[in-house]
Amino acid sequence: FRSDPRGYGAGSDQIFERPPVRRAAPPVYARAYAAPPPPPPAPPAAPVAAVAAVRKASSRYRSLDGVRGLAAFTVVCCHALIALPTYLQGYVDPTVIEKGTWMWWATFSPIHLAWAGTEAVYVFFVLSGFVLTLPFIKNDAAKWAGYYPKRLIRLYLPVWGAFALTAFWIYVFPRTFPAHGSVWLHTQVADFSSAAVKSDLLLTPGAHLNNGVLWTLTFEIVFSLLLPLYLIAGKFLPKLNLLKFAVLLGMIVAYADTGTTFQFHLPMFGLGVLMALERKNLAALGQKIWAGPVRWPIWIMLTLISLVALNASWTLRGFVTDPQQLATLGPVSRGVSLFGACLLLFCAVEGPLRLLLEGRTVQWLGSRSFSLYLVHNPIILAAAVFLGSGLDPMMSLAVSVPASLLVAEAFYQLVERPSQKMSRAADQAIRSLPLWRRPAQPQYDPAPAMQFLTEPLPEYAYSRPL
Repeated sequence: FRSDPRGYGAGSDQIFERPPVRRAAPPVYARAYAAPPPPPPAPPAAPVAAVAAVRKASSRYRSLDGVRGLAAFTVVCCHALIALPTYLQGYVDPTVIEKGTWMWWATFSPIHLAWAGTEAVYVFFVLSGFVLTLPFIKNDAAKWAGYYPKRLIRLYLPVWGAFALTAFWIYVFPRTFPAHGSVWLHTQVADFSSAAVKSDLLLTPGAHLNNGVLWTLTFEIVFSLLLPLYLIAGKFLPKLNLLKFAVLLGMIVAYADTGTTFQFHLPMFGLGVLMALERKNLAALGQKIWAGPVRWPIWIMLTLISLVALNASWTLRGFVTDPQQLATLGPVSRGVSLFGACLLLFCAVEGPLRLLLEGRTVQWLGSRSFSLYLVHNPIILAAAVFLGSGLDPMMSLAVSVPASLLVAEAFYQLVERPSQKMSRAADQAIRSLPLWRRPAQPQYDPAPAMQFLTEPLPEYAYSRPL
């Protein structure tokens, strides 16, 4: 072996060593159980990923809390302004407002959304339908067990606390309003008759003169009681949900001026129910918009359309003065406003508007929105009595809005937050009863069945094929 100059024969200075035996490739069945290679690293996120990221599994949409907070603040501004006859003219006789003036723009342009109390209530109703439906999309009987006690405690306890606070404000500031106040202001007289007190405490239909915002909670109670029927109707033939949406808008248009208040307002909750049932399709639509090349222009356009549509009834009053045309087009504008409210909720959940609505200040308003809604009206009326002859729009806002925010914070800490804890405790207590307790399911342990995958294969499995 030393002669071969290549090292394999005589004359070579190297000692021949047998090359190592190369094992054959693992058979197919052995390679099947081998650990998969690690996945490649994910590419860096696009700048828009913070907005277009898939929402984490959660039972609460924080952006909708922001919508609720801004809507409640809008109602506060509305009631503070319509205490003056100048701002009430748009509700009473819009034809007397001269076109082109500041008052005309503040009433009939989208600027009106800053104090559009009626449209804010529309948003409240659609939002309630959406939020209350989410936990019951899946058929879970245990969730229904404590639904009614939880919901009724959540609504009634703050209402009773607000009634006591209203009585305090009326006692401190008896409702003798200044003469230059609006017609609406002078109709807000105190009424503590047995029928009025019963209506305020039980939220039955009535005038609710002590606290005028309670009329909306009557519809909230009715919808909360009828929620199972809404879900049955929404889940029946789900492929026709778009048609159901159109039918509900048609009902709102048909009953805007001719039907009862229940026929007009209850379909609004149904719009929110259908949006909740179609939330996956709406999320897919939002992701499709984000994946497109013109995502930002589309989202901006949709947001602007929602705001203009929400203000449609006021825009119509600003440009149409003929009473017959108003009688014909007025109900249609209500349907357009409700469509705008639904589109606004879609933009708030899926669009970049969510970043604004999830800010700290807006979220604080959202968490205190129910308290602010309950306590602000008596404070505005008390401020009108306190200001007397000095009542004007700026003073009404300067006194009423900060006072309402401060009282709402105290009311939230002392009344609403404990009521939330009580409602959750009642729900958990009922769901823990043996009737609703699910039987314990035996847990499957995959370790014994998967043991053969972790044991090393014998040597012959790698050295020779089958």
